Parts: sequence; C-alpha cells; structure tokens
Amino acid sequence: MPGHRSVIVVGAGIAGLTAAYRLRALGFRVRVLESGGQPGGRVAQGREGPIPYNTGARLLYPFGRELQALIDELGLREGLVPLKNLGADCRTADGTYRVDLMPGFAAMHTPGLGWRDKLGLLRAGLHLAWLRGRADPDHAVSALAHDDETLADYIRRTAGSRVLERLVEPVFRGTRSWNPEDISASFYLSTTPGLLGHDTVYVPRGGMGALTVALADRLEVECDTVATAIVRADDGPCTVRYRKDGVEGEATADIVVCATQGAYAGRLVAGQSGAERQLLGAVRYNSLGIVHYALRGPLAPALEFSLRSRPTRIATWQQMAAPPDAGDAESILYCQLTPEAVREAERQGCTNDVDSLLRDEIRARLPGFDRRLVYRFNQWIACKLPVFYPGYGRKVASFLAWQSAQRRSVYYCGDYLSQSLVNGACRSGAEAAAAIARHWR
Repeated sequence: MPGHRSVIVVGAGIAGLTAAYRLRALGFRVRVLESGGQPGGRVAQGREGPIPYNTGARLLYPFGRELQALIDELGLREGLVPLKNLGADCRTADGTYRVDLMPGFAAMHTPGLGWRDKLGLLRAGLHLAWLRGRADPDHAVSALAHDDETLADYIRRTAGSRVLERLVEPVFRGTRSWNPEDISASFYLSTTPGLLGHDTVYVPRGGMGALTVALADRLEVECDTVATAIVRADDGPCTVRYRKDGVEGEATADIVVCATQGAYAGRLVAGQSGAERQLLGAVRYNSLGIVHYALRGPLAPALEFSLRSRPTRIATWQQMAAPPDAGDAESILYCQLTPEAVREAERQGCTNDVDSLLRDEIRARLPGFDRRLVYRFNQWIACKLPVFYPGYGRKVASFLAWQSAQRRSVYYCGDYLSQSLVNGACRSGAEAAAAIARHWR
C-alpha cells in the first residue's frame, strides 16, 4: 500500500514540490529536502534592499494542464494578476516598433517586413494553427519531428530572415537569453501554438513564489539541507546523504525523487545506469546576468528588447515603479544581459559584478544616473533554463520511456525533462509521481 512506502524528494523547486504534493495525495509518506533557505528554486522571489526580484520565472502562461490544475486546487486563481497585450519596444536606427509576446495578426504590421516576409509569416502562422491540439506545450518532445532543426533555420525556412531578425530574435534573447541558432525548433513549435487566441499572461499576487509557498505549506520541507549523494541499495531502501548546519546526516526511504536541476543530478546519484548517464551527461543550461537599480525620481513604465544588430550588452531594459516601502527609491531599472554579454562576464570572471559591463551604457542613456542611484543588485543565475538544443528532445524521449517502463528506486523530474517553462516543470513532477504510483501500488 502507498501509505507504507516512504519517499524522499531532493529539491523543493516547482517540479519536486509538485511530485511531493501528488505523492502525498496518493498516500505515500513524503519528506522534501531543499538546499536553499526557502522553497521554490527558480519559482520564488527575494529582496535586496529596496529591490524585489524573481529567482527565475517571471510569468505564468495560460496553458499547462498540471499547472492550471494546481492553481485551482491551491485556491490561487483569484490571486492571479492578468497582464493583457504584453509586448516590448524594439529600438532601431530609424525609431522604435512594438513586438507582442503573444502571436497574432499584429505581427503583420511590423515595420521593415516586405510582402514576401508577410507571406512567409502567414505561412508560418498556419503551421502553428495546424499544430494547435497536436503539440503539447508541457512537453517539447511533442514536436519531436522538428527536434533536429534549429529555431533559426525553421524561421528562415518558413517565414524568412527578416521575421527572424525583427520578431523572433528580440523576444527569445530578451525573455530567455537564447539565440535561435542554439535551440531546437521543437521548443517553439510545442509552446507557441498554445498561445494562439490568447492575449493575457499572469503573475501571482505576492510574487511568483506564491505558487511554491502554497505547495510547501502542505508538505514537510526541510530547507538548508544540502543533499550530497543518493545511494541505491541492491535490496532495501535508498540512502540520501546530506549536510545541514555543518553536520553530516543520512536519511533512508523506499523511493527517492531527484528533483534538482539536471546539471546537479548527475553528481548526486551513485551507480548510474547507461540510460541515466546518457541523459544527464547531455543536459545543458544557459546562464543569466541581471542588474537591478533602485533610483530616485520617477521613470515612465517601459519595456524594451534590443535587436541583435544593435551595439549593446543589454537584451532587456525595463523601467517600473519602486515598491511603496523602497525608501528614497521611486523607480526600478531592470537590465538583462545579452547572451554574448553573459559569455563575456564568464570570460572576464565578473559574474558577481555584472554592473561593471553596463555602467557606461546606462550613464549614456540616463543622464544623472550616478546622482539618482540609491541601490544596485547584481543577480547571476548560473543555471537559468535547460537548453533544448537540436537532438536533445530525442534523448529526453528515450529517457522518459526508460523511466516509465518498470519499478525503480530513484526517479527524476524537472524542466529539463519536459519544457523550459513553469508548466513543464509541474508536468514533469506530476509524471514522476504517476510513474511511482503505477510501479509501487
């Protein structure tokens, strides 16, 4: 019976919390170990001085069966703040134009597109409409037929280079810090069809962490507990070795769910099979550098993405009002690095001082910047998003088939096994829980 089976979930990000929540509802005894000081992983928020910030995810999209079910079960639906018709300005030498984050006919009016570009854009839109209902936005592998083609090649082939330059590149560089030539078209072709017909995205009132806090409140989560090894036994329970408050400890359970980022999972699990080594060795994440500035005086609300052709290190420039309790600060400026500037920060060893790369450009754009500056916060996310690069989806599909085939003592979940979005991580956690329930009941 499930009630006699114990589970340790290593990692209290959204995938691990979803798995733990579903397993507990099924009657398993569940304990969650989290290395950080709070649950949530990359779906949480923090505060540095007057500056509130997200630890990773910034938005919830309107799709995702497991995510939407969790929102309803946790009573969070009324607390979602809608953001309608969200878009950004793109600056060129000739002025600015708007790019919408949600696909629609407004893209046809993008300046700089000729009739051939618009015809290609229409053709690409028809393909997205055909995929709606066929592709699953929770799973990149649902568009596996396009796994071997880069997003850049797909857009050039279907819509043309100008559409890539003026519409696709600014959004992917500004929202995900991805260059389209580095990722598979399967990500785009599994998620974008699910956005057709929608004009609204959401943020939870109280921040992105509202979702993970609500889950953690229903579970036994032990924070500041760093798992150092997951050891399987040939016959008997698994052992999780951990460190808490400088003291080494061990815990045992019938089943362990490894819900850490994929980049760490390979270091934790001992005695990996060939299937595990093949998948975990193939996981890649991108890094993200952001500088948040708290400033005196007002700034008009603005969101701007840069074109790749512009000489800038800033992919996303966002101006917003400071929170009411920000003291002397009235405005917040959010500056996110381009993928090239991220690599530059890594080469120069200044990931803890990203501001040093941006200071001169910001001074040029904001006269009196030094006089207005109240507080700055450098944020570096070493593993921001799993990169579904060409060919990676097939590795994921093969691994998921292996994991679901028979009873195991260690299971895996995370966005790197589903989709580089919150809904994908939720789905992965729920799938791991469902596999455990099938195998162990």
